[in-house]
Amino acid sequence: MATSPPSDGIPVPGALRLPDADPVDGGEAALVAAAQDGNVRAFEALLSAHESKVLRVLRYLGVPASDREDVAQEVFVRVFRHLGGFRRGRPFGAWVYRIAVNATHDWRLRGGGALDEVPWTEEAARIPGSGPDPDLARRLLAGLAALSERERAVFVLRELEGLETAAVARTLGITSITVRRHLGLARDRLRRLLDEK
Repeated sequence: MATSPPSDGIPVPGALRLPDADPVDGGEAALVAAAQDGNVRAFEALLSAHESKVLRVLRYLGVPASDREDVAQEVFVRVFRHLGGFRRGRPFGAWVYRIAVNATHDWRLRGGGALDEVPWTEEAARIPGSGPDPDLARRLLAGLAALSERERAVFVLRELEGLETAAVARTLGITSITVRRHLGLARDRLRRLLDEK
């Protein structure tokens, strides 16, 4: 598939062009296909659909607010650069999650620091499993900082984002057994932390 560089020099799958038809009404698979063919509106629609999810996952993964927009921008640049290699028919959202996890890891390795405790906000508190108890949500969010990077990624994707075990495994490039092991460790560690408080 040919690529053509836009003004910032980033290669784009296909030649960027205005849409012939509106793929926005055709669902995500249609958007992905159109974006891979160079449809700018389709790519923008994909970004719009996933922007809040990426920012939420970066928050849960511990990227501080001061760096979160920059890391999210890096996620979408990577999506842009590698969209031509995305295999149609696969879950696009899981692929974006994988890029977000990898970008978080790379940010940390570049000296971004330790992963943050998730700051308390009303939005962050709306997490599965905490029910209407804001104190439980607050303690659970604080406990994420005690998990290893892998445990945290598995817990966030499985428990907070609701991906199935097999989808988490594909997203992180590990086996389902490894997902279950890390998830068990994360749950045990969080349970101990919650029991101490």
